[in-house]
Amino acid sequence: MRIARWWSLVFVLTTLSSSVVRSQQYGFMQWTPKQGLAQSQVRCMAQDSKGYLWFGTLGGASRFDGRTFTNYALQEGLPDAQISAMVDDGRGTLWLAAGARLASINGPEVRSEPLPPTSRNARIMSLAMDATGRLFIGTDGGGMYLRDTAGIKALTGFPMDTAANIRSIQLLRDGSLLIGTRNGLLHWRHGNCTAIPVGDAEPKTITALAVGRDGTWWIGTAEDGLFRRGPDGREQHYDEESGLLLNNVRCLLVDDEDRTWVGTKFGLNLLEGGRMRVFTIHQGMPNDYITSAFQDSEGDLWFGTDGAGALRYSGDRFVSFTIKDGLCSDLIMSITPDVKGDLWLGSYDNGVCRLDGMATINTLDGLPNNTVWCGLLDKRGRMWFGTSEGLACVENGVVLELPQLDTLGDQRIVSLHETRTGVIWCGMRDGLARVDVDGSVIILGAGENGPGRSVRTITEGPDGTLWLGTENGLYSYDGTSFSALTTKDGLCDNTVQSLCWDVRGRLWAGTANGLSCWDGKHFSEVRFGADFGSNFIDLLVVDLRGRIWAGTNNGLFVFHPDSALTDASNHQHFTTNNGLRSLEFNLNAAHSDRQGRMLFGSTGGLVHHRVARTGEEPNIAPPAIHITGLRSFLQRTDWTGQCQGLDAEGLPLGLILAYRRNYLTFDYVGISLSDAEKVRYRYRLIGYDQNWLPTTDARFASYSNLSHGQYTFEVSTTVDGTSWSSPATFSFEIERPYWLKWWFFLLCGVTLTGTAYGIHRYRLSIRQRHERTRQLMLRSRMLQLEQQALNANMNRHFVFNALNSIQYHINKQDRATASRYLTSFAKLIRKNLDASQNDTTSLAEELERLELYLTLEHMRFKDKFRYTVHVDKDVDSNHVQLPAMMLQPYVENSIWHGILPMERQGEVRITVRTSGADRVAVVIEDDGVGVDRSLGSKQNAPSDHISRGIEITKGRADVLRKLDLSDIRIQGPDQRNDPVTGTVLGTSVTIDLPA
Repeated sequence: MRIARWWSLVFVLTTLSSSVVRSQQYGFMQWTPKQGLAQSQVRCMAQDSKGYLWFGTLGGASRFDGRTFTNYALQEGLPDAQISAMVDDGRGTLWLAAGARLASINGPEVRSEPLPPTSRNARIMSLAMDATGRLFIGTDGGGMYLRDTAGIKALTGFPMDTAANIRSIQLLRDGSLLIGTRNGLLHWRHGNCTAIPVGDAEPKTITALAVGRDGTWWIGTAEDGLFRRGPDGREQHYDEESGLLLNNVRCLLVDDEDRTWVGTKFGLNLLEGGRMRVFTIHQGMPNDYITSAFQDSEGDLWFGTDGAGALRYSGDRFVSFTIKDGLCSDLIMSITPDVKGDLWLGSYDNGVCRLDGMATINTLDGLPNNTVWCGLLDKRGRMWFGTSEGLACVENGVVLELPQLDTLGDQRIVSLHETRTGVIWCGMRDGLARVDVDGSVIILGAGENGPGRSVRTITEGPDGTLWLGTENGLYSYDGTSFSALTTKDGLCDNTVQSLCWDVRGRLWAGTANGLSCWDGKHFSEVRFGADFGSNFIDLLVVDLRGRIWAGTNNGLFVFHPDSALTDASNHQHFTTNNGLRSLEFNLNAAHSDRQGRMLFGSTGGLVHHRVARTGEEPNIAPPAIHITGLRSFLQRTDWTGQCQGLDAEGLPLGLILAYRRNYLTFDYVGISLSDAEKVRYRYRLIGYDQNWLPTTDARFASYSNLSHGQYTFEVSTTVDGTSWSSPATFSFEIERPYWLKWWFFLLCGVTLTGTAYGIHRYRLSIRQRHERTRQLMLRSRMLQLEQQALNANMNRHFVFNALNSIQYHINKQDRATASRYLTSFAKLIRKNLDASQNDTTSLAEELERLELYLTLEHMRFKDKFRYTVHVDKDVDSNHVQLPAMMLQPYVENSIWHGILPMERQGEVRITVRTSGADRVAVVIEDDGVGVDRSLGSKQNAPSDHISRGIEITKGRADVLRKLDLSDIRIQGPDQRNDPVTGTVLGTSVTIDLPA
């Protein structure tokens, strides 16, 4: 008995040991309430038609866009926070099983519907929807129901009395339905239910259902494991004895590669090609209590857990080995094969160990230090390890004692390289060391002519030249001297950390700030991104396909050298989304073998990858893009009442904004569930931007001070920088400001017209007032001049002389002459007095008055002058108007100053004729002494009334012109001379009157 127990213990230990060695860590991304998930117990998942991934939890529903969660619970309108199932109808509505009610979410709107009373408030456990939009509802205690356009009703043909407890339902391709109940499996088709036997005759609780690519039914049970029912009806049973983690199957999923995933409370089983694999916490799962499984449209696998949120499986392209898997350390600094092909791992903190975990070498075994930086297998089959305190040589698992190595002292050895001749070069902190075949050591210090400090990497060129990566640049050594290439020569950075040769013989140098390629003449620069971590190159290694792998502080990059030199964006980037447990890689910790196996040392363990599993980067479909919100002045805005309506996203339709609401922010999201951090956006506002704006990772765009007009906002998204999605658009209009509207122009026109008219009226009234004042002044002046004219025409000398003449004739008893004289004098006086009552008189009356005056003067001076008055026949003297008593001063001037001073008899001629269109000229001429002689005789004499009368007449004419009453033009008196002899012929005055 004891012997049997001992062998059993040995068998168990051996089995556990081998399982530990073979186990490996897969990449799982985790989302919990810390990242925004509504609750940690995920019961179901679904993806809607817009690309959002939904999680149903015991604390509500969560919508996920790859980066952020939007949660729905009781306050958002859900009737129950516990979500048991969900399904999308493909038309924008997501249906949820919320307790005993059916809920639906369409955009921001949440609605719920109760089940018929016959359900007795049974909880809804599962949902399925067919292509016609019919929704099948399975409940726990209420049986099966169907929702169609007529509402919710019991499923026709379903045995409500015997199969009321539904656990799972699965829609088949032919439209029929598999129904898993507490008592077995039913197949519903065209209103009829048929019981399907599962396994033996005992009834089984069916907890999960799935359908394979070939129509295979996968049936999970609560206690009896997993059953596979092929299209031919034959069954295959899987249970704990055949490798199933647990017979209680919680969920099932057949992925797009026709692999079957089985979720249990102990982890995941994967059935692939007849082989069963296991995923538990030992394989990298944060939690292995799996409650639901789902594959999204991008092909990623999601698993819901009971208490650890949601997990996304990153695939098996990259798997990791850690201390949990038997490694001596998680910090692997070097990977060195031995002569048998086994890999030895140098660690940062625990010496050297074999990959299978069955052998270790540390300071207890003679290793100088447990911090191992590099390793080398020489041509003699010995392994060399560089540590923080010197160099060690290992042969057959034993550290050799080589006294020659004491020359190195406790120098840190960070790089090793063996030349074609068997010489081993050691890169040290303070230079370079050479270990010859005979074991002798030569040290080349990092002096002025030396190799530089901290030689981190060593490689040999095709011509045997040694190339060194140091913190002072890239050095070459031809066996006699060192030459340096630095940033002055085009190197990205002087801190060179790794080197490798591509298939074309070009040397690639990974630096602390980018990647440089030396073609023998000049450097070319390659950068993997704008961030520092992506360009901090820790390691370089070439795979079987000639591609270069670069380990950085931001994951792994792989590229074809020629493509990268043409366009630096031609590369693939692998991060934790792709299965890496850590983004930071260790200095030159890389290995590639002829079988296509690649190993990388990272801060999260040893990463394993097979080249065959990394093909060329496929054409990545751009993410779905949605405009999710519109904000005004950075504030959430209720657009209700300001538009024609709201769409499913809550965006306003037919939005017309007032001109002051011209600061808008557009929120948008590109949904990429697998590469959310790679999503980039470009946008433009048609009507404002001429071209697309530069790419950005911001998920909003703001525009301020927009002028009036019509606009369309467009946003597009990409994950690879080349393939862009069709843009999402939003159109709106900003109204013209009131000062640019027609009614404002009309109002301004009316206002300006009214103002101009008012100003015009005001100025006109002022001008009229001034004109009236001027008219009054002119009229006053006119009256004054008329009075003066009257006084001038009736001056006291004329009256006195006339009366003396009358008296003279009376004394001579010449009564007839006295009577005639008196009669003419009386007529003249009367006419003058009558004329003073009016501003103007006719030319006929004026000539008549003038003849009376001439008659009186002629009777007085009958021998001194004669006179004639001639009026042309074409002159209508009765029509022509002129100021009264206007002609007499000029006639009087001719008599007194022109004729009377002569010794001979003179003549006064008055001629009235036309002088042009609508003009009449009155010409008064005499043959007297002339103007010059008359003025000469009056130089020392005071001005008489005749001259005064002429001035008054001219003044009256000026006043009449200013009053616009009459345009009277007076020319003269002018002296008339003989044009030949110059003899004075008399004077002439022309008075031009309007006809």
